[in-house]
Amino acid sequence: MTRDKFLILAVFAILIGSAVAFRLLGGPRPEPAAEPKLAVRPGEYRGISLQLNNGDDNHPYEPLIDEIGATGANTVCLVIHAFQENASSARIFVDRRRGPSDERLEALIRYARSPKSERPNARPALKVVLMPIVLLTNPRENEWRGTIAPSDWDVWWRDYADYITRYAKLAQETGVEVFVIGSELVSTEKHEHAARWRDLIAKVRAAYSGRLSYSANWDHYRKVEWWDQIDIVGMTTYYDLTGGDPPTVERLLAAWEPIREDILKWRAETCPSHPILFTEVGWPNQATCAQYPWDYYRARNRPAPQAQAACFEAFFRTWAGHPAVAGFLVWEWRGDPSWQGGAEDPSYIPWNKPAQKVIEKYYRARPSADSDARTARDGS
Repeated sequence: MTRDKFLILAVFAILIGSAVAFRLLGGPRPEPAAEPKLAVRPGEYRGISLQLNNGDDNHPYEPLIDEIGATGANTVCLVIHAFQENASSARIFVDRRRGPSDERLEALIRYARSPKSERPNARPALKVVLMPIVLLTNPRENEWRGTIAPSDWDVWWRDYADYITRYAKLAQETGVEVFVIGSELVSTEKHEHAARWRDLIAKVRAAYSGRLSYSANWDHYRKVEWWDQIDIVGMTTYYDLTGGDPPTVERLLAAWEPIREDILKWRAETCPSHPILFTEVGWPNQATCAQYPWDYYRARNRPAPQAQAACFEAFFRTWAGHPAVAGFLVWEWRGDPSWQGGAEDPSYIPWNKPAQKVIEKYYRARPSADSDARTARDGS
């Protein structure tokens, strides 16, 4: 009997000690973010986006893909579209008049990825990022895809899942390297939709074996709760960098410094194994580009090609070669070979502007040289 009492007291002491230790150590620790399923090398993607918004299957996209390759880019991001009427609409649809057929899209992906020996202009084969996005056909004031609030979320999510999984299957069949499951859908990033996103990601994983990303808005990437389920953290770059002051390279570099540190600190604390892909790197050719880069209507009558070029220069100096960065997708390339652009064109398109030379300088640089320069600047 005495022996049993000692055993009971010993067990009791162990339980009390464990409880005290548990409390002193702060209780259960949060689970670390899951490792990305498919590892990505730093600087792996040097890309430019091409919107496929012409439903004519004879539209000459191939020369535009070749132009992108000629810049030194090793990646083309093909952007395709689905539509809903306005922010409260529940139904999503693909308009065959405003984009390529599946057969045409497959042909373009294969063209971009085909070996160098098969190309008459001998440019390298390109990696392909496929980015399906949602546009509004009849938006009301200040509506865009980040503000959608459909009358029936169940219907909207059903349509969206059908849209995304359809192109995930096509991405699998054509060997797409990165598939983007959504872009800037800010209102869907609330906590109550997290389970829907995880369910969608599981469906996409069942159809597609490549790398997955999501393109978060520059001011909303912290709200996404399911970065651990995908491979690459995607984010846009539309920060106010000047507050209205002249956008000199020095001023822009100074503005990027705290932004960079904030992004890297968040990544280290949240998903340190997940690289960052800047999914929309762009500034319109307008005098207000550094302050309002997201607003391409603000100063269309005031082109500022040197300001646009300065924004690209400061961005690449800040981020090129950083070990946390998987790469960049410049927004965007011209969609028609007859479109000439130039210094007076106010759009994002860098074609035939000083910004193109900046992009080519960094895209043609050896990645190792970029990395060495980045290490020398930061001591990291």
